Amino acid sequence: MVARGRTTATAGASATRSATTSTSATRTATTKAAPAKAATTTTRKTITQSAAGQAVQAQFKQAVSSAVESVGIDFGVPTVKTTIQETATEIITITEKPEVVEEVIEEPIIPEPIIPEPIIPEPIIELPQLLPEVFAEEQINLSDDIIQILNDIENGVILVPTWFRNNIEWVKNGHITQQEFRTAYNYLVDTQVVHAPEQDLTVTDNMVTQQVINFNIINGRAVGSIKFVATNNFNPHYFNKPIANIIQIKDPNGVNILTTVKQNTLNFTQTERDEIINYDEDVKQNTRATVESFVWSSATAPTAFSKKFMIDISETEPPKPKTSGFMAAGVAGAIAGLVLIGFIVDSKVGK
Repeated sequence: MVARGRTTATAGASATRSATTSTSATRTATTKAAPAKAATTTTRKTITQSAAGQAVQAQFKQAVSSAVESVGIDFGVPTVKTTIQETATEIITITEKPEVVEEVIEEPIIPEPIIPEPIIPEPIIELPQLLPEVFAEEQINLSDDIIQILNDIENGVILVPTWFRNNIEWVKNGHITQQEFRTAYNYLVDTQVVHAPEQDLTVTDNMVTQQVINFNIINGRAVGSIKFVATNNFNPHYFNKPIANIIQIKDPNGVNILTTVKQNTLNFTQTERDEIINYDEDVKQNTRATVESFVWSSATAPTAFSKKFMIDISETEPPKPKTSGFMAAGVAGAIAGLVLIGFIVDSKVGK
């Protein structure tokens, strides 16, 4: 048996020809060459197909149908149209496969949206209208002793730790009670944390200078003036405190003319740092004398604020200041003794 097949492509269709040949088959095909579009003539001879060939043909038909059906369903391929033409001598299978035009759908280009940044307006906060009394601080009426303590601290009369000044503000604004402030203050006083400033009682003999203005013996009396000046070395502790100026007058032989030592008071301040004292003393008919002037803490405490100042005076000549290098302890003691004697004499004379 001879199997023969032919495939012809026409207009998008394919034809497959399968033939089952019997014992004798003759097929003649004559094609004449012709110009373009010439017709083709095919001559077929009818051959009677045997029973076995028909059976094979049926099986083939069934197999083709199953294959086509399978391909079309499982793979999503468009349905294939199959036409089977049967003749007595051959089976012609024509499979028409439709053209599949894949449409390319371009995805639209969606531009990214431009989202502007939101403009958040600044919130407008309306302040409530407050009455004037809201701003008024509560008036705290402090007791007299609390006021005195606060004044002493402010004026430097009392020294307190820096942290205690918080208590001062708190008691003023009512943050703590006056009793709480008083208790804390008294505790610091008892423990000597709060105390008066330490006083510098230093005294030197360059704290006061002396300058003679005039001094002469007139009609048997020593009449004159001396100017006292508190220098930059003056200890501020002694401002507004009395200090003593003491003078004694001696004859040319060094004997005290005065029976008592004359005492005058000096009082310097921050703004008044100079004083002038005028003298008028009996010199017992002496025409010459020496005036000695001292500046002490007091008549009974010969602590020198100034060097001893000496002046030679007479009836006819101007005063002649004399420089004193130092004041010996013996001289100071003698003058102190004279002061005491003078006080005793004055007391007896008064009686």
